[in-house]
Amino acid sequence: MKSVVRDRAWTWIGAAALVAVVVITATAALLAGEPGPGRVAAIRLAAGVCLFGSLSGWIAGRCARQDPALAVAASLAAICLRIFPPLAALAWIRSAGETWRESGAAEWLLIFYLALLATDILLHIIGSRAGGRGGARAEN
Repeated sequence: MKSVVRDRAWTWIGAAALVAVVVITATAALLAGEPGPGRVAAIRLAAGVCLFGSLSGWIAGRCARQDPALAVAASLAAICLRIFPPLAALAWIRSAGETWRESGAAEWLLIFYLALLATDILLHIIGSRAGGRGGARAEN
C-alpha cells in the first residue's frame, strides 16, 4: 500500500515538474527576442503540443506497473504518446504555409520537445533510485 501511494505521489510530482518546465521555457522564450504575433502563436503551439504529448506519455508510462505484459504495453504507449503529437505538429507546420515556418514554429517545437524529454529522463532516473518500478526496492 505504501508503494502505491508513493507511486501516485511521484506521478503527480512528475506531472507538476513537466508543467513547470513548459512554463519556464515558454516564459524565457517570450522574454528573449522580438515580440510578434507569429512568434507568440508558434511558442503557444509548440508548448501546447509538447506538453500534451509529454504529460500523456508520463501518465501512460506510470500505469500498469505490476503486470509485466501491461508494463511493456504501457511503456510503448508512453513512447508513442510522447513522440507522435510533436511529429504530427511538425508535419502540419511544414505543410501549413510560410507563416508558421517564418515564425520558427518547428524550432520552438524542437526546443520544447527536448526540454520535456530531458525532464522526463531525469524524472525516470530519480524515480528509479527512489524505489524502482512497482516497489521493486525492499521496504523496511
